[in-house]
Amino acid sequence: VLLVDDSKLARNHIKRVLNNLGLLKVTEAADGQEAINILGDEMFDLVVTDYNMPEVNGRELTQYIREQSQQSHIPVLMVTSESSETHLANIEQDGVNALCDKPFEPETVKNYLQKILVV
Repeated sequence: VLLVDDSKLARNHIKRVLNNLGLLKVTEAADGQEAINILGDEMFDLVVTDYNMPEVNGRELTQYIREQSQQSHIPVLMVTSESSETHLANIEQDGVNALCDKPFEPETVKNYLQKILVV
């Protein structure tokens, strides 16, 4: 799992939730640009990204994954505190597989992961 969030506190919380769900190999990135650099070197089964970040935000990161990376197929779970319907529709149009509100609730995340990680 590639976990991308500019907040160390949020990354720690999300990582703990993912670990409790059995996802133990988590690589962290502090922003979208760092995530892009990591995506060039490693393969992932899932990207969990925040929306609001400096430099490259979650939407731009998702666009990069879908259009320019060698991993355009990987599921993207976006975590956001944004609630505007238009905003959310735009995010989904960019190729996000699931949107999860902050705070990151374990049961909700488990349900999203079961939907988007079906093999």
